[in-house]
Formats: sequence, C-alpha cells, structure tokens
Amino acid sequence: MCSRYTYTKNEAKLWLRDLILVFGAVPRANIRPTDLGPVIVPEHDGVACRELHWVWGVPRDKSPLINAKSKTLGTLAAFRPHLHQRCLLLADGSYEKGVLFRQPDGQAFCLAGLWREESGIKKYTMLTASPNESVSSYHHRMPFILKPEQYDGWFGDQWQDILNQPDHAPLEKIQKQPELF
Repeated sequence: MCSRYTYTKNEAKLWLRDLILVFGAVPRANIRPTDLGPVIVPEHDGVACRELHWVWGVPRDKSPLINAKSKTLGTLAAFRPHLHQRCLLLADGSYEKGVLFRQPDGQAFCLAGLWREESGIKKYTMLTASPNESVSSYHHRMPFILKPEQYDGWFGDQWQDILNQPDHAPLEKIQKQPELF
C-alpha cells in the first residue's frame, strides 16, 4: 500500500485537452495520509490544480481509506458514487518500505485518483495497481501511474479501459545507504 509519495517540483506542465497546461504547485518532499497534495481536478470547462487532503473517511470504518484498488474500484460502495470524480495526483516519486521509486529521468508524472467533498473539505484517494518489476519485491501493490497520453482519457470516456493499462515501465530505485560511522 502506498502511504507516502513526493512532488518536489514547483510547477507541472501537462498535455491535456490538446493544450500544454502549466500549473503551479507547492513542492512537498513527503506527502503522507491526511496531508495536502497537489491534485488536478476538472473545473467548469477546464482543469485546475488544487490542494486536497489525502484521506477518505468511510462511515462504518474508523480507519480512513488512502488507496483504492483499481481492479475492484467499480464494485465497492465507497467508490461507485464517485467514479465520475476522477483526478490526477502530481508526483515525482513514491515510497515502499523506505525505498523511493521514480521515473529514470526524474520527471514528474501523474497518478490516478478519485476525489470527493466530505464535510465541506475536498479529499482524494490514490488508485493502486499490481506492481511492476521494480516494486514487486517490496510490495504487492503500487500507485497507479498514468502514461501522459492517458491523462485526457482518464478525465474522459476511456477511463475504464485505462484501468486495465497502468504504466508498468521500470522505475529507478533510490535507497538511502546506511551511515558507516
């Protein structure tokens, strides 16, 4: 389960809706559950970058939902009413067991997510997928990474097809070395 990720850039350039859009974002080296994270959400006829809380409360469960399995998304009552509220989570890395995974070129990317309003506060949950080769020895799930050409489709009618196509390209693994002295 991904419970920590990063977005260390101060802006994001995304190709969305046949335009290159530039969004400002607050860099965050460590985004944890309940923290604010930069999220791209549809607004009016376009999209906007907003800071939302990474936590999703469930009435009958005291533990918050921070992740949603992409394979079972449409079958769970907690998510079904919000399938039309898809969002992109800006990221440039994610952690599993203390290891940072990022794109080999260090570029930012987007994760698939859902958002909703809860008690007047906008919140989101991160979608997860089966792991790629880089992550599989650390965990049985990983964040659902979208390919840049999928961003528009995620907001549009192709979102269900995209759920079957997470980006499983290899990721660079950065592990803190133990101190010798």
